[in-house]
Amino acid sequence: MPLLAVTYVKGRPGATTSALGLAATAPSDVTPVVLECDPAGGDLMRRHGLAAVPSLVDLAAIARGSTAVRDIFTSTSQPAVQTLTVGDTVVPVVAAPAGGAQTRAALPELTNAGRPVLAPADRLVVADCGRLTPGSPVWPVLRLADVVLVLVRARADELAHLRELLCELLDAGTGRLVMLLAHGGVYPAADVAEVLSAHVVEELAGDARAVTVLGPLPTDRRGAAVLDGELLAGRRWRRLPLLRGYTRLWSDLGPLLPGLRAVQPVTSSEVPR
Repeated sequence: MPLLAVTYVKGRPGATTSALGLAATAPSDVTPVVLECDPAGGDLMRRHGLAAVPSLVDLAAIARGSTAVRDIFTSTSQPAVQTLTVGDTVVPVVAAPAGGAQTRAALPELTNAGRPVLAPADRLVVADCGRLTPGSPVWPVLRLADVVLVLVRARADELAHLRELLCELLDAGTGRLVMLLAHGGVYPAADVAEVLSAHVVEELAGDARAVTVLGPLPTDRRGAAVLDGELLAGRRWRRLPLLRGYTRLWSDLGPLLPGLRAVQPVTSSEVPR
């Protein structure tokens, strides 16, 4: 199964919220797990009242102690996965401690073994990589990913920061780069795609098709509050605009991720599962 990395380059456009939202709305024939590997520390423990252990630290210990590459997410002797509930959906998560130092120490243990550890055969791993900066310890995770989803608001300042990192993102050899426009932008997706494609071709001598622009995500405080653990999800939580936005994204992300079936676009009257 594939590895989907979620990151951002400026501000706080909701990488953790988006990673959880994508996992909660993932196609029904895959088993997702949210891997919280933000070098600044995790948020899921406090937002959703999860236990301090097991955590990313325990997952790293399992990876370090493994004598063979296997699905470390399903270890029974040393479990590292917890679960949280979004509405009627149980989402497996590997939460990170709030202190970033432990996460930064754990990340090399997970990436040193290579792709088979972070992309097990029966899991869709959605990695919350937090803010991306030059020299960040999450770069090895991005290099292993099938798709790197970069959240950005369509504003001049954030797009300028994104352009500064585009060369490094392309050179990292990531599978596919997808720019997901967060709410609060001022430019339409078509304009952002045109500007980024021109930058890739004219300044970086790259292929304009290397970057895909999706979105924008809708403004939906209630949906964000459900995913952030601030509000209980009602029976129709999947109909909230933000959750519907994540559901629709799978029709574009599915073809880019190996092992996932083609996902049909969701119409305004349909709710999956």
